[in-house]
Amino acid sequence: MNTPNDACQDGKMDTRDAELVIARKIQAAMIPHNLPVFEGLQLKSLYLPCGAIGGDLYDVVKISDDVLAFVIFDVTGFGIPSALISALAKVCFSNHLRNGFSPRAVIERVNSEIIRDVSADFYLTAFVAYLDLHDNRLTYSNAGHICPVVYRRNQNDVLPLKSQGTFIGVFDNGFFEEQSVYLNQGDCLVLLTDGIYRVFSDDLQEGKILFEETVCSALKDGKAENLINIINEKYSAKKNIDDDVTAVVAEVLTQSRKNLIKNKLGFADDDPVYLQSVSYYEEMDRAISVILSNMDKFGYADDSIRKMKITLTELLVNAILHGNHKDFSKKVIMGHVIDKKKTVISIMDEGEGFDPSCVPDPTLPENLIKDCGRGLFIVRHYVDNVEFNKKGNRVTITKYHSIV
Repeated sequence: MNTPNDACQDGKMDTRDAELVIARKIQAAMIPHNLPVFEGLQLKSLYLPCGAIGGDLYDVVKISDDVLAFVIFDVTGFGIPSALISALAKVCFSNHLRNGFSPRAVIERVNSEIIRDVSADFYLTAFVAYLDLHDNRLTYSNAGHICPVVYRRNQNDVLPLKSQGTFIGVFDNGFFEEQSVYLNQGDCLVLLTDGIYRVFSDDLQEGKILFEETVCSALKDGKAENLINIINEKYSAKKNIDDDVTAVVAEVLTQSRKNLIKNKLGFADDDPVYLQSVSYYEEMDRAISVILSNMDKFGYADDSIRKMKITLTELLVNAILHGNHKDFSKKVIMGHVIDKKKTVISIMDEGEGFDPSCVPDPTLPENLIKDCGRGLFIVRHYVDNVEFNKKGNRVTITKYHSIV
């Protein structure tokens, strides 16, 4: 026979069950349904919540065409309070990720807000990183979180991204170290929470070892999706995992955009090239002055610098006018390497190119009154070497130092 107390308890359970359903829906809504798309990068993610409501969340945010931000965090405990704090933390991270490129600054600001708004009974671990696809530089900071790893395909090994950091929500003046690493073509960034280790073993240390071995075997000849699938399969075969399982994998499919540009300009990956771009005539003086200042620093003669200014002005005007046909949405890319022996400058437009051998010789009698060929004639006489690529939309000039 049911007593009034039983009915009261049943009512409380029904209410709590309804609240848990709402909390799960709130948490599910905070998980990204679609990851941003970047050329040269493959992103995959996995989120497997445990039976209880946990505190794992992650996000991948497009900051610009070249920069994306990662955040993954884990709130202590389970249940409705943990889910609500996760939602609060997600909003805090989202607000600050777009306001700069310092992971440490983001964590410091979130730490201050969590301490201000949340009871001291709760804290969270977090990892925040920015990946700049221009040079594939990953800048990161860790607030007591499980170490993400970078899989180095060339070495078939993992690099733990270690950095010092206190938990978020514990100390007003927490310490958060910021570090950076460069990713190579084929490398994979793997972000995770400690539930991943439990998929491989009940012992966290053993689970860590088995996980890292799986990263190497799964990614050696495969893609990011291979690792996600293996984790999913192991999770399905495992019983009674009492923690959320969360992972984000970012695979670098190409070399850095900076190196791609350097190669297009005819330079090698390890050449110390300074890159610039112009679209308008008004931008030419600024770009040229950078080169002339460097030549002056290395002791080039004033006459060489003067002739280089005329040469670059001629080549950039031609690139904007004849190469890009004054389409100012297109760019003229210029890269230079200057040392005490020589100056090498490469200029490339987005046009169809031309055949330099077809340019008339302005010194021939029949061309003396024609308004063409004079600029290229001057260029050839003001520098020591001029080379065009096969397409004819890139020119590389070399000027040797007079003291060599």
